[in-house]
Amino acid sequence: MQGDFFLTTWFLEAMRWLYENIGSVFFTILISTVVLRGLTVFSDIKTRKSSMKMQAIQPEIQRLQKKYKDDPQRMNREQQKLMKERGVSMWGSCLPMLITMPLFFCFIAAFRFWGYEMTLRLITEEADQAMELFKSFKFLWVNNIWQPDNGLSAVVQSGQSFLATPDLANLLFLKDNTEVWQKLMDLGIAARSYFVDNNGVMQQTYRFLTSESAIAAYNQAVQPFLDLYAGYNNGWFILPILSGVSQFFASWLMQRNQPKTDNPAAGSGKMMMYIFPIMSFVFCLSYNAAFAIYWTLSSVLMLLVNLYMNKKYPMTPVVKEEGK
Repeated sequence: MQGDFFLTTWFLEAMRWLYENIGSVFFTILISTVVLRGLTVFSDIKTRKSSMKMQAIQPEIQRLQKKYKDDPQRMNREQQKLMKERGVSMWGSCLPMLITMPLFFCFIAAFRFWGYEMTLRLITEEADQAMELFKSFKFLWVNNIWQPDNGLSAVVQSGQSFLATPDLANLLFLKDNTEVWQKLMDLGIAARSYFVDNNGVMQQTYRFLTSESAIAAYNQAVQPFLDLYAGYNNGWFILPILSGVSQFFASWLMQRNQPKTDNPAAGSGKMMMYIFPIMSFVFCLSYNAAFAIYWTLSSVLMLLVNLYMNKKYPMTPVVKEEGK
């Protein structure tokens, strides 16, 4: 996974270790989700406390807005000074998004690479072992957890799509794994070449082939798995919908008790309340169901956390000054 973030690699290694010790993709995802969501709870609490501080100074901000209504620059300076004195962060309400967004993209990459590894295992392991492995990929209505929960998606990725994947040869699963590379060469979908490095030492490198013969060889290798679910696609769009809906309600609960302010960050947070659920739906529709399960569980946990936060740290309405 050359060029990817260290965090993505770490996520992948940690989840692979859990999977090897637990033997269940779902429980691996569940444990990972709970641990990561537990870490972000602290930022959620900090954000809620920042919002409460912001709410507490609203009457003073209203007075400043009234006092300096003809001098916007002075008004902004005085507001920033007041917020600094009271320890209020202008961007406090955006903190969860700033943490969640990097995790979102890192996990997309980690699950994508993990799915590629599982597909390679299907075509390089012995036939009986590969079939047992493939049967373990079924999750409720999803036939292959490493393909999208999408009624238009095939149960196994096509050769034309899979072999054209950028940086496929750089997967950690393939690093120094000459046995797997040899099996891929025997199938006719990979090749080896030699070169002399800067020290004059002969080295070897591997690459995937994208020729018609390589695509045909790959398709033939995965045909037994397609035959197992002949006439079926991979899912019913359920996980992408659940992901988008749960993400919306989690964001809505977080926003509903935010103080009504003129803070520009508040408008940004409200916009993300609509944009992020749409992004969640699109990504979960496009990437494998394993990621969609993680993201749906994460959104549901965030929903529960926000319910608790609303009860633990209730926000009271701000009463505007008379004449304002």
